[in-house]
Parts: sequence; structure tokens; C-alpha cells
Amino acid sequence: MRIISGIHKGFRFPEKNMPHARPTTDRAKEALFNILDQFYYFEDISVLDLYSGLGSIALEFASRGTTELTAVEVNRKSIHYISEVAAKLNIKIEIKSSKVLKFLKNQTNKYDIIFADPPYKEAAEIAELVETMTEGDFLNEGGVFIIEHQSMTPISSPNIYETRNYGQSTFSFFKFEESK
Repeated sequence: MRIISGIHKGFRFPEKNMPHARPTTDRAKEALFNILDQFYYFEDISVLDLYSGLGSIALEFASRGTTELTAVEVNRKSIHYISEVAAKLNIKIEIKSSKVLKFLKNQTNKYDIIFADPPYKEAAEIAELVETMTEGDFLNEGGVFIIEHQSMTPISSPNIYETRNYGQSTFSFFKFEESK
């Protein structure tokens, strides 16, 4: 696992025994950022990384110039890992130690990109996350919510405008009504 582009391009994440984390593959991450690069100036956006795991998505955004970054993770080992890597790279990431759905219930900030990589086996939580995002007001105008999920477990929502499959992972891209 490495940072694909930006000022920390090529940085290899330290290997740790973290069986609870399932990081986005480099191939899928590169494809995701190639898509986002067409629509956003990374230095001008705010990003919320939900179920941050080892922080590879948040750290990729930081490497590409994003300075308004929030990572939400409940696992203490993951939080420590993200903090350690961010400090090593001199990257500022606001890390919130919380369950994602609880965090969102108390959230008042808005973001340009919200990325979520929930545990694949938690279908009920994924459904609740999609419902919370649909009913909430978490995105700035023109913002996008992206959820990474298992390809064999499709997500259905009228707010999905695009899906991209990368092996066992799929990215579903959501847009929500601007006027809530």
C-alpha cells in the first residue's frame, strides 16, 4: 500500500498487523483519484473520510494538497496508526474517534467529498449509512458521497449516479438534492 500521487508520491505505508483493516487497493485508489481529479482541485476542497481504517484515502488527499481533512475511525490501533503516519509525513488530519453513524448524527459541518469504506459484512450498517446520508445535509453544493463496497453486494439508491467496479470492490457515487 502506497501513496499514488502528490508530494508524498511513492510513500509506502508501514506494515502492521491490523487484521481489522481492509485498505483500498492501490489500483482502485488510483482509479478513484483519476475520476475525482476531473472535477475537483484537491487544494480547494474539504474531505470527510468515514471508516478511515489505515487512513490511506485521507493521506492520499493530503498528498494531493487537501488541507481540510477529517478522518473518522473507532478502532484505537487504526487511530494511532493514522496519527503516526500523518506525523511522519507532517500532514494535518483531524481524527475523530467515534462510530461513524454516531458521528454523523452530531455533525454540522459540510464537505465537498465524503468517502466511506464500511466493513463489507455490515449490510445493515451500510443501509443505515446510505439512509443517514440521504436524509442529512452533509455535502456542500456540488459535493459527492462515495461508498466503497463489495462488488457482489450492490447498493440500490436513486441518488447513485455512477458505479465503478475494481475487482472485488465497487465505488458507488451519490449526489443528493441541493435543496433540503
